[in-house]
Amino acid sequence: MRRVVRLTVTLLRDWVRNREAVFFAVLFPLILLIIFSFVFAGGPTEFDVGVQNNDLTADGEPTALSAELVGAIEEASPLAVDQLDATQNLTQVENIEDATNRKRVLIIPKGFSERVRDESARVRMAVIQDTTERFQGNISASQQQDIQAALGAANGTQRDGAEVVLLTVPDDEGAGAVESIVDSVVATFNDRALGIENPTVAIQTEQRGQEGLGATDYFLPAFIVAMVLINGVMTVPSAVAQLKRDGTLKRLAVTPLRKHEWVLANVLQQSILAVAITLVLIAVAWLAFGVTATPGPLALALLLLGTVAFTSLGMIVGSVIQDPGSAISLGGAIALPLMFISGIFWELDLMPPTLQTVAEFSPVTHFHRGLRELMILDSTSGVAFTFGFLAVLAVVFLTGAVMLTNWQEFD
Repeated sequence: MRRVVRLTVTLLRDWVRNREAVFFAVLFPLILLIIFSFVFAGGPTEFDVGVQNNDLTADGEPTALSAELVGAIEEASPLAVDQLDATQNLTQVENIEDATNRKRVLIIPKGFSERVRDESARVRMAVIQDTTERFQGNISASQQQDIQAALGAANGTQRDGAEVVLLTVPDDEGAGAVESIVDSVVATFNDRALGIENPTVAIQTEQRGQEGLGATDYFLPAFIVAMVLINGVMTVPSAVAQLKRDGTLKRLAVTPLRKHEWVLANVLQQSILAVAITLVLIAVAWLAFGVTATPGPLALALLLLGTVAFTSLGMIVGSVIQDPGSAISLGGAIALPLMFISGIFWELDLMPPTLQTVAEFSPVTHFHRGLRELMILDSTSGVAFTFGFLAVLAVVFLTGAVMLTNWQEFD
């Protein structure tokens, strides 16, 4: 055991002197954590919309009803409204983005107010007529004639209802959301035009359940897993191959050191680094983004188990590859696809269903998910399976590393 401890200390000292290893183990995940936390910080989503109000008075001012509609659209919080000059005719424009530098433009046509009043009057008359027919037994014949005459006069001036036009570009992914928001605003405007202040059916919104994860909440455990994977599967194979090339392993082979002690020393070195770097990432996430992650006993145990598994896999790669460059390339061919398919850089829900199914077979997926449950959500949901999965891999890879590390090749 003393030989393992002494060799572990030596490996740690050698690691500290290796600037490339320090960069990829510490600075690289730290930089990714900061960048991704800022880029995907989220916040309220806004949609830019240009509004052109062509319904103007003789003085060039917006009519009362069109101004009221524009004001209601501006109050819709997801919309960032910019009013456009009414001098340009946008109805005949082929490309709205080229003409206005905006992907979405709402056009209020000339005569909007008049048509709103006419349509409102028509609807009210229809209500009056329906009411009259229902209660005609209680109304005298002369009164019915007067009502029908008034209704006939109103119907004689009937025109098409008011209509606003929403112009969008074909590749605008936010067009559907903007259309729904505008439709909701217009529906409320229509009710008020008819004198309906309180809708028949109202929506009451209540928040129930757990708050969603922030960007740093998601990426902190993700990049801890990425750090373990990169160190274990890419850095370790390259280091082992380099020690083969410079003759260090040949000299170790003639010492009392056993090959299982050599493997255990590398695993112990990576375990110490994993815990230390994890604490650094947690500290940065807390100081910079206010994320409170709890590295409890179960989280640390899962972290160490994953480190043992992936470091042992790296020892296997390093034992069969002689060239350091080839070793790190093979390690990258293993680590990078696992990271991309396992939700390290984006949530699995954003991936196609087929890839989501494949991701469920990846140990990196369960490693990341388990750490997130334990450190961020303070939950143990699904963690037992992750422990079992990684434990099996750790035993298999550790056994394989000991078996494939051939001490006799240096005799």
